[in-house]
Amino acid sequence: MNQSTTRKSPLIEKWTTEDVHQWLTAEVKVQQSCADRFTEEEVSGACLVSFNKTDILDFGIKHGPAVKITAYLESLKKACKHQSEFPEYVEKWTKEQVSQWLVQHVNVYSKYAERLQGEDVSGDCLVCFRKQDLVDLGVKGGPAVKIISALKQLNQKPEPTLQPITDQKEAAKPTEPGNAQAKEINCPESYENTESKRDGTVEKDSKQIQLPFDKTSEKEEIQQPKPQNTRVRNKGTVVQTTVSPDASRTTVEIEKILADLLKEDLKKFIFNLRLHTESKREPISQSKLEDKDSMDIAKLMTNHYGSEKARQVAIQTLKEINQLPLARQLEEKTSQLMQMTLSKESVRKEANQGEKLKTLLSCGGNSLDNYDKFIVVVNKSRPEQLHYLQFLTKLKLFCVLDFDPNSAASGGLCHSYRESRVANLHIPPQFQGQTESVIKNLNLYKQTSWVFCNGRHDLNSDSNMELDYKNWLRKSCRDVEQLVSFICNPEVLPHGRYLIIFLLLSPVDTEKDPVFDIYKSFVKHNEEENIISVCESQSTYLKWRELIKEKCDFDIEHLSINELTLSEINGTIMAMGPFSQSSVRLLPSSGSSTVVLTQKDEDLLTALDVLCTNQCENIYDENSSEFREFRISVEEEFYRGGKVKWWNFYFCDKDKEKPFIKRDKYENLMKLIRSQWRDSNDMCVLLNLFHHPGCGGTTLAMHVMWDLRHEFRCAVLKDNSMPKTEVAIQVIKLMKLESEKPSPVLLLVDSKETDNPYDLVISIRKAAVEENFSVSADDAPNCKVIILNCVRSHSPKQQYRQHNQTQNQFITASLTPQEQKDFEKKLKELEETHDKPENFYSFMIMKNNFDQKYIDDLAHNTLENFDFSKKESELFAFLALLNTYVEESEISLSLCEDFLGMKFIRWREDSVLERMNPYSNLLIIDRIQESGGYEGLRILHQTIASACLAELERSCYKKVSEITMQMLHYDLFFSTFVVKNRLMRSIERMLIERQRKKDGDERELFSPLVHKIHDQQGRQTIQEIFVKASSRFVTSASIPQALARYLYINERDFPEALKWAEKAKDIKENPYTFDTIGQIHKSNLKSNMDKEKQEKSLNPEDLDTNIKIAINGMKAFERAQQLADKEDEPQEEPPDDEDYPRKSYNVYGNSAGYRTMASPPRSLLSGSTFILAKSYRGKHRNREICHSHSKVFPQAPVQVI
Repeated sequence: MNQSTTRKSPLIEKWTTEDVHQWLTAEVKVQQSCADRFTEEEVSGACLVSFNKTDILDFGIKHGPAVKITAYLESLKKACKHQSEFPEYVEKWTKEQVSQWLVQHVNVYSKYAERLQGEDVSGDCLVCFRKQDLVDLGVKGGPAVKIISALKQLNQKPEPTLQPITDQKEAAKPTEPGNAQAKEINCPESYENTESKRDGTVEKDSKQIQLPFDKTSEKEEIQQPKPQNTRVRNKGTVVQTTVSPDASRTTVEIEKILADLLKEDLKKFIFNLRLHTESKREPISQSKLEDKDSMDIAKLMTNHYGSEKARQVAIQTLKEINQLPLARQLEEKTSQLMQMTLSKESVRKEANQGEKLKTLLSCGGNSLDNYDKFIVVVNKSRPEQLHYLQFLTKLKLFCVLDFDPNSAASGGLCHSYRESRVANLHIPPQFQGQTESVIKNLNLYKQTSWVFCNGRHDLNSDSNMELDYKNWLRKSCRDVEQLVSFICNPEVLPHGRYLIIFLLLSPVDTEKDPVFDIYKSFVKHNEEENIISVCESQSTYLKWRELIKEKCDFDIEHLSINELTLSEINGTIMAMGPFSQSSVRLLPSSGSSTVVLTQKDEDLLTALDVLCTNQCENIYDENSSEFREFRISVEEEFYRGGKVKWWNFYFCDKDKEKPFIKRDKYENLMKLIRSQWRDSNDMCVLLNLFHHPGCGGTTLAMHVMWDLRHEFRCAVLKDNSMPKTEVAIQVIKLMKLESEKPSPVLLLVDSKETDNPYDLVISIRKAAVEENFSVSADDAPNCKVIILNCVRSHSPKQQYRQHNQTQNQFITASLTPQEQKDFEKKLKELEETHDKPENFYSFMIMKNNFDQKYIDDLAHNTLENFDFSKKESELFAFLALLNTYVEESEISLSLCEDFLGMKFIRWREDSVLERMNPYSNLLIIDRIQESGGYEGLRILHQTIASACLAELERSCYKKVSEITMQMLHYDLFFSTFVVKNRLMRSIERMLIERQRKKDGDERELFSPLVHKIHDQQGRQTIQEIFVKASSRFVTSASIPQALARYLYINERDFPEALKWAEKAKDIKENPYTFDTIGQIHKSNLKSNMDKEKQEKSLNPEDLDTNIKIAINGMKAFERAQQLADKEDEPQEEPPDDEDYPRKSYNVYGNSAGYRTMASPPRSLLSGSTFILAKSYRGKHRNREICHSHSKVFPQAPVQVI
């Protein structure tokens, strides 16, 4: 083991730039040029202690030396010797020898070895690498773990023998047959970019193929081209063929693909190849395939099957062994070869456009999940085509832009689509206006929008007639262009997450066609590679391609499907994954039967995420490597801190030896649900599960729901903000779906402790009455909805005690001894299947029973050398602030990109996390369902966020007020866009949302953040923050209202409080803002009374002032009462961002509404004024003032003397 001595940590800060240079060259032993870069950048010791790997890479230093310097620096700061864990010979390896070891002994793809070699990763650098360093270099998680593991195993093994790597372009056969280097496999963003390279490769390799084969192979040479009939004359007879130039190229391409296979994968290929029976020829015999390398196999296949069939057999066999990237690569090269050597008719028969279609729709995969949404532009269809357009029902359509005015009528495409799916019919002008309003009004994201862009004849009105091109250009073109602009707005659909399909079912003959104009509109907002064309015929394609090439100077050949029939297109897409839509989804029904949940019915249940009895089944081939990788990924995401998915329960059900952890309250909750289903007389029952945030409450509820999915029709409420009447209608629909008899429904609702769940209970009961259920006594138990309401609470046990305990349960951030044992067992299970499960921090927090020291140490170690001047650090501090004070908060990835100044990167989740090092181990990316779905960044667990915020204050002297003001400073976070609005709401909630007190239903006076800042810094800082916030939330009455409450309650500054309360009222007149004004007057009056009790002499003018205050207060309360009465009308939804909860005004079941709140202030004001008047009368006998008082408050029992 090699060791190197370092200086003591306290001396580092005193180092000069020369000292740093000497340390780098003498102790770290990096190249002189690397050390010189530090000198050029004036890096002294005081600077060096703040450096991390990213800072070093920014100097242009390659990854290998950067990792080594970082490792030595960490040891230096700990004042300890740098010690390698690996044999000394490893550190002596050159970067070439590291590459040889990776390829020959670790058996990783050569592209990874080449990547490390290109980044100067020699042995002394490699021993400093961790898994994340390899991942940062583009090595996938699996190979990264494999490399680190192999490195550790060198301690128990003799020194490996390394052989120079033979370049396969210089030799026809690899040094070690079957274990050749893998070449880099990437999914090209554009076929066009690689055409010239492929052509050159084919030409070069076709010459090199003249080399003889290995002696153990067939003793044949490649012949010059001769005409040869490769057709089999009778079954069972193998006809040998001579090899044409096309066959030579085929042999080269197959050999290159097979060379990319690892030794074990090549064995699988050979095994499957000898069993291939789909060809008219007999399989290649096992004896011929034994001990053959990739070149021998390629030649055997070409000679045996012929050029065309050999490629097809190779592709099919690669797919059978799950080598899909290599199969796609061969398919692309096959298409190239066909165009070079075959006639148009041959291309029609042999070009694999089916695979090309899959590639275009899935970016090289076999699943339609790669894109979040599809946008289809379609022109006029014919009735005979409709049968072959079923694939549209499988695509996740955001919208269809239809130029066929007859589409909605019988025999039209829209009419056909709506027979099995839901589509809302729109016209382009409906997409104009504020983004949020358009999304809400048109129900976008939740259901397909079908937009008629040039008339709609089924409406039979002149205004909906089809227009000729000239009139369309004048009257409709602008509206459609604005529609395109709306669709392409990144706040509506993030770039790179949607695909535009031009589906041409009839020719576009001229540029004077609305479809062509819309193509140009899309090109203005998107890269051409985001638009593909699917044409119903070759002639339609040729005209369309020529038009775009001439007018847009772009060739769409590599982005077009034109040689498949509509039937072939339909079959290809319908066969693509995911298979959840094509497989039958089942719901439980009466008499232990099941019914089918159709796709159209599910489309209509927009508020509900329905859990089926066969959830997660028949979606993957569960014996495939794809499924295994998917499982590892889903489990890792959950145990790190991601939200639980149905998949997590499914995996544990499949593996009975590793069950999902059953929490202590699991059985209690299960019994509670079943007993209420069996015994309750109420049609709708509310059960509360109170839980600390992050303690597993929602996971427990979903676990119970998963195990009850065969007894109840189960669903999760997607969005709490949806109108409760609409949710109720959908719940009743789910209860009655596909059955004459009702089935019980179990509905999971995730809510805050300030939410009022009884609104939903009332709505469901009302909806059931309106449905006129005629249920027999035997069916009555099944006509029942049980709402399992998961309530995030900071005092779950106290909440449980205050409610009816027969209908409630609670779970806290504390494990029972049995639960601790279960978590210990689960950790051992995870160690068998996952790399470093001790880094699954959310799981480890629970496993350690929420130990605060563990959490504090994690925060302290991660935030060492935190530099708030860096954007990454600043963003992390903002996340810590938000995630501490606002539940379910995050910042969208697109906003993170903008904040960090990153240009758009296709797979941005990886790039953002990489940029956020060294904090990325505490971060996770969530899928947010709001606004059609987008990805957001957050800290793994609320306790980690809180500990990080405390650490920043302790170590970096950053108070929460400073972080809050800094966040309010950025214009980027405040705009009208949909995604940003969610962040704005989170910031607003952080300032105004008050928690419930532990000992009752009342809430704290202010939000936890305001309490914290008040205790630390007082009024001035609070007011500065709210003044700044009011300039950001100019349309929100809650911010000035909250400041007014703070000023009159805490500071007794009534004039200033009244100014802000009036500002809130000017923004929005509602019961809340007027109540605040009334409360200020009431408090002012009481304060004056208390002061005057201490004074020896009083004057009548003070009484007059107080009466005016009382009058103004009464007017405010009365106005609040009037507005509250109006808000009781059912069509009004309560405001969800006000400083008072709705239940404070409208008590459940009380139609009087606001009166429960308004009456006490009125009586208090009258009584207070009576006391004042009596006091003044006793001292001044001012009968005039007493008379005025009695007129103002006739209810007060005042007897004028």
